[in-house]
Amino acid sequence: MRGGGVALLAMPAALLVYGGLSVPAPPALRWVEAAIGLLMVLAVGWRRPLAVMTGHALRVRSDAGWQTVAVPALAWLLWAPLLRGAALGWEAADILRDVVPLLYLFLPVLLVPALKRLGPAGAGPWGVRALAGGLALAGLLLALRWWRQSGWGFGAVGLRAMADGGVYLLNAPSVLFAAVALPALSLSLLASGGRVWRPAVALASAAGGAVCLGALGGAVHRTALGLAALSLALIALWWMRRRPVLALPLLLGVGLAAALAGDALTGIWQQAAEKTRLTGANTRWEEAAAVIDHVAASPWALLFGDGWGARIANPAVGGWRVGYTHTLVSYSLLKTGLLGMLALGAYLGALVRPWCRLLADDPPLALALVPPLLMALGLHTSFKYLDTGVLLSLMLLAAGCRKGLSTR
Repeated sequence: MRGGGVALLAMPAALLVYGGLSVPAPPALRWVEAAIGLLMVLAVGWRRPLAVMTGHALRVRSDAGWQTVAVPALAWLLWAPLLRGAALGWEAADILRDVVPLLYLFLPVLLVPALKRLGPAGAGPWGVRALAGGLALAGLLLALRWWRQSGWGFGAVGLRAMADGGVYLLNAPSVLFAAVALPALSLSLLASGGRVWRPAVALASAAGGAVCLGALGGAVHRTALGLAALSLALIALWWMRRRPVLALPLLLGVGLAAALAGDALTGIWQQAAEKTRLTGANTRWEEAAAVIDHVAASPWALLFGDGWGARIANPAVGGWRVGYTHTLVSYSLLKTGLLGMLALGAYLGALVRPWCRLLADDPPLALALVPPLLMALGLHTSFKYLDTGVLLSLMLLAAGCRKGLSTR
């Protein structure tokens, strides 16, 4: 039980260190990243990673259908592009920069079974709350760090587009998750009533969500804001349908927010529209065309990609040769080819059913997960970040647990 408690708390601790001291895409392995890695090892142990990397995990039956697909997909995506990259002579540091994000993306293969081995403490509500709380606090810490580097310029929101900063703290999926999950938690606490401390915690949660939403608005993260607004609207409608008594407080809250921050909200909308007019899709289509042209030049590249560590002259960054693209689809095509895309597609497709099950059991949590995962897996480079893998792990762990952001 003692070791189980350490394993249960290790991942939330890693997330707090990540949110408070690290950055979404660290330029090098520093002591902070080493500490995060050590905490992750404490969370998952060493046997499961070894079994997955060697293929031994394929011999073990699992009652979770997604694992049957995920383990062989990870085995292929780890070894085939790794050998391909080594054969083409790519730099070891560049290969490592691709392998680590792959392990992040497949973190559920390692973390979810480790938590389930702890029994009800890990696989039950406490495990879900530990991961969800760690993610929300990490996102809030990252947002607060962004506000600090912006000089706490709350009054500038809606008046001018504020800089993202050199380390892009707001690109972390946990910030967007916190922007939705914290207000959703506030609604859940208000709906459940009862203990006297719940309104105070609900108010603090709403304030934390406002901090994250304000940061995204200040930096004009237009797609993230749109997805967050849609998700929060759906969560509010679900709660009003389930607890009609919440309709009046919700409407009053929306009216108060509009009265206090109406000018800022209007300014954010106008800035988002202007950013769309000026930048469009941020050269994503040109980037994708460059990747297609590159892999189409060789049948080996088309089937197997150029391997981990490969670089490309990317039009999205002025034609510089870089080791990344801005979407998971183009990135996987460049690095792993069509066969790798099939493996990745099978893995992600196997996660749809657990999300649907979570949507039936805990709609607020399921809806809170959609914006950051949609951004990471479809529209942004954040598929390479640690919090994306933790979000997927939270989804799969919560799919078997009926208590999350809802109170049923």
